[in-house]
Amino acid sequence: MKIKLIITSILFSFIFFSCDHIKQHLAEAKKDTMQMEMPKTDSVKYTAAMVDNAKDATCGMPVAAGIEDTVHYNNKVIGFCSKECKDDFMKDAKKNFATIEWKK
Repeated sequence: MKIKLIITSILFSFIFFSCDHIKQHLAEAKKDTMQMEMPKTDSVKYTAAMVDNAKDATCGMPVAAGIEDTVHYNNKVIGFCSKECKDDFMKDAKKNFATIEWKK
């Protein structure tokens, strides 16, 4: 009877510690995965590849230098160096759209 109790205790201990180790390993793996999937808030929001224009439609700055804001207008994505340039564009979007330098 003592042998059965000892064997049962050993098996229970083995199962208990194995499960705890597995849970810890899974928790670490989940944490690593979550860190990889979380977008960085200080990363670039827009790139030149995301827009159809080559230069800011308001000030003429190349979009490759940086984009702070965009607008969808007339089935095109137009990038701007700042919110102010976007706002100026939107004051007379139809006229300004005609002057945009598009990517080739």
